[in-house]
Amino acid sequence: MREFLFRIFTLTLVLVVVGILTPWSVKAEEWQTRQIPVEVEQGVVCVLDGCMMNLPSCENVAAEQLRNVIREKMFKDGLNKEQTYTYLAQIYGEKVLAAPPKKGFNWTVWLAPFVLTIGGGAFIYLGLEKWVIPNRLVEPQEDISSIDPELEKQLDEEIKKYI
Repeated sequence: MREFLFRIFTLTLVLVVVGILTPWSVKAEEWQTRQIPVEVEQGVVCVLDGCMMNLPSCENVAAEQLRNVIREKMFKDGLNKEQTYTYLAQIYGEKVLAAPPKKGFNWTVWLAPFVLTIGGGAFIYLGLEKWVIPNRLVEPQEDISSIDPELEKQLDEEIKKYI
């Protein structure tokens, strides 16, 4: 009977220890196997091996390492999308981001072509307007009374021929 109780006690102790440790081990693996949100993964470029492909398209070992870093930061450390991007930019540089952040010089580079195109178009339009329209509106006119009488007589004869 004593041996039977010892076996039950040992089995109970083993089940309790396994029951306590199992949730911790499952939780540790859970963040490693969770799916990264698509919008987060599409915003990152694989830079670890130099392939420079978007992370969803890249199948290299380096891409999987980068995915693991993202999983760890999002699911283990609890960072959101923007915080994860900031962390990746601090570690790997801004080249890891698919789209550069809209601040500082990047903002200028993105807006400069549009501003220059609109400004150049306005400059050309206003320049042409000042150059062409005054010439159309003001045409030099001769005073009709100052026509030579001989030419006027010849003109009248020509008109009488055809009328």
